[in-house]
Amino acid sequence: MKILAIDDSRVNLLLMKGIIVHHLPDALLKTVRSGIEGLEIARSWHPDTILLDLQMPDMDGYETIRRLKNDPETSNIPVIMITATNVVSKDRVKGLEMGADAFLEKPISPHELVAHIKVMLRIKKAEDRQRYSQKLEAIGLLAGGVAHDFNNILTVITGYSTMLLMQAKPEEPQYESLQMIVDAANRATRLTQSLLTFSRKQEMTPLNDKLCTLVSHFEKFIKNIVGEKIKLNFLCDQYSKSVAIDLGMIEQMLMNLAINARDAMPEGGQLTISTTTENIDDEKARFLAVTPGTYMCITVIDTGCGISKELLPKIFDPFFTTKDVGKGSGLGLSVVYGIVEQHRGVINVDSTPGVGTVFTVYLPIDNAEQQDLDKR
Repeated sequence: MKILAIDDSRVNLLLMKGIIVHHLPDALLKTVRSGIEGLEIARSWHPDTILLDLQMPDMDGYETIRRLKNDPETSNIPVIMITATNVVSKDRVKGLEMGADAFLEKPISPHELVAHIKVMLRIKKAEDRQRYSQKLEAIGLLAGGVAHDFNNILTVITGYSTMLLMQAKPEEPQYESLQMIVDAANRATRLTQSLLTFSRKQEMTPLNDKLCTLVSHFEKFIKNIVGEKIKLNFLCDQYSKSVAIDLGMIEQMLMNLAINARDAMPEGGQLTISTTTENIDDEKARFLAVTPGTYMCITVIDTGCGISKELLPKIFDPFFTTKDVGKGSGLGLSVVYGIVEQHRGVINVDSTPGVGTVFTVYLPIDNAEQQDLDKR
């Protein structure tokens, strides 16, 4: 959580710093004493919320917020304007029309300031999720269309190359070349299937099943994927409820997360996969941007290298990878994201460099859908 405070008064900045340090100890705070300096910090630092004084010399709060909202780099940052008690209604309206998200009067109430900051953070997080979903949806539409057409071409290549391979003898010179063509076509087919899964154009076949059962059956396969250097732990809730899932897709999701964990632990480590049932209350639902209720959770924890804060927002982007050229398509986690979206769930990531990463998938338990599946 990053907060930028802009106020020409050193006393006011010290007051805000004291409130934030006491009530929001995990927050990072930067303070500046002019609008011009505030604009520069906002562009380079990208804070989650800006506390902006209205009455400042040289550049007042109105001009500062006008420039903030006109700059694509800073236009989406929530701004709380802090005003004197004698500010009239029309000035408040002017600030709101220029892009302020809230107003606070001096002297500042600590609890009111903290509450406003938390609201602004929720708004920003929801808007960031929405923009990210829209970006992935646009990429998915393009990728899905290309993958569908490319898959039709691959069907011809795979079919004819397989026929020629069947007709050739192993000792013939063209046999090895034909085998390479078939192998390459199969790899391309798997890639197009990943694109179709990411773009959510792959048909789902939901069945009513327990995640614990699926994970237990998949344990041996996961062990083969991660290798002997990594200790594998499975913690399953035996009394978990059933949920409507596509078994093939969930297996693909687990496999991709396991491969991601393995690659993060080249020298070995621990991989823990667990399933639990969780009742999500209003506060956590707002944090995850989901509807409150009962969810089945799959948690994948590794003790690998972790992911830096700079890279964390990009990990689900298609074709994004930190691996060497030729060692990864950059679609593994994108496919995971697409599968979770198709199941109307969400995925949350928490990572600490040098410690490890935790992926938590929340799948909603839809009683109406379960009852419908039980009748089939």
